[in-house]
Amino acid sequence: MIDSKVIDWFCLINSKGIGPKTFWNLLQKFKTANTALKQIQNPYPRKEAEKILKSLKYEIILASDENFPKLLKRSSSCPPMLYFKGNKDLFSKRKIAIIGARNASITGKSIAKNLASNLSFEFCIVSGLAKGIDTSAHLGSLENKSAIAVLPFGLDNIYPKENLKLYEEISKNGLVISEIPPGINSYEQGMFYARNRIITLLSDAVIVIEAAEKSGTMATAKMALDFGCEIFVVPGSPADPRNIGSNNLIKNGAILIQDYTDVLEHLGRFEKVVKINKFSDNEQVENYNIDDKKEKILSLLSEVPVDFDQLAVHSGIDIKNLLYIISELEMEDRIERYSTNEIALKGV
Repeated sequence: MIDSKVIDWFCLINSKGIGPKTFWNLLQKFKTANTALKQIQNPYPRKEAEKILKSLKYEIILASDENFPKLLKRSSSCPPMLYFKGNKDLFSKRKIAIIGARNASITGKSIAKNLASNLSFEFCIVSGLAKGIDTSAHLGSLENKSAIAVLPFGLDNIYPKENLKLYEEISKNGLVISEIPPGINSYEQGMFYARNRIITLLSDAVIVIEAAEKSGTMATAKMALDFGCEIFVVPGSPADPRNIGSNNLIKNGAILIQDYTDVLEHLGRFEKVVKINKFSDNEQVENYNIDDKKEKILSLLSEVPVDFDQLAVHSGIDIKNLLYIISELEMEDRIERYSTNEIALKGV
């Protein structure tokens, strides 16, 4: 049997003209959703609400639940209820959002995936299931079953359709959430804004990768600043319009990062994570084939400097291990590392 409180809250938040802010104002004034429903015109039909709730193929969590994410309550626009599918234990873990361009570059997507893969040992990684940076962030964090996808529409209306398989994977090995009830098939621009506010409210920090000057990513970053989130930015070429907004965020005080360790050091989590992931000497030799990886890196290098990120893409080695290998080769005096984050073979 469905809890009457769930039905009351569903009816109130889905009544015409009632958004999250109005919901909380009414609840504060009338103490209960049931009482508030008696004071408004045209409340959502209770029988219809019961029918929908009984047919749900996923779960609901109310903002009054002790397991509801506390950071979401930072704003008066906190969603009163969330629909979700997946591992609800992820609600209580610390979270970092990764956001960026839908038309992301190969390098941008590689950086997003590597950041998510490494950071998801310690944090859940939140993103919006969009193409580009979002997709790469989800793929990286799925490696540690720490992916959280926030949908702009209901869980019965997956967008974009091409990410349906990714949605299914996250619902099995991570967590997908939405504030939109089932049966809503409209595609309104405001729903993306509402989705983005949840992404930022859920998160301790937000990482921006490739944000154009006037973009949804920039609007989300500004929203995150209003909510008190730390903003980390991966810098990019000023010649690429996808980086104009990102670089401007850095100019205005956002924290520049080059790899996941910059994030962890700033958040005070670096030592713990390195301890978890550090190889012993035997493990390096027996399980990771460190010498083979060194030779692979050397085969990709010449005396012409190459960007670290491009080296990561072409080598297929994750950033954490690539940093280790580069450091080893540098100590062996076999390569040169420049302040521009470029690497070259050591000249004879």
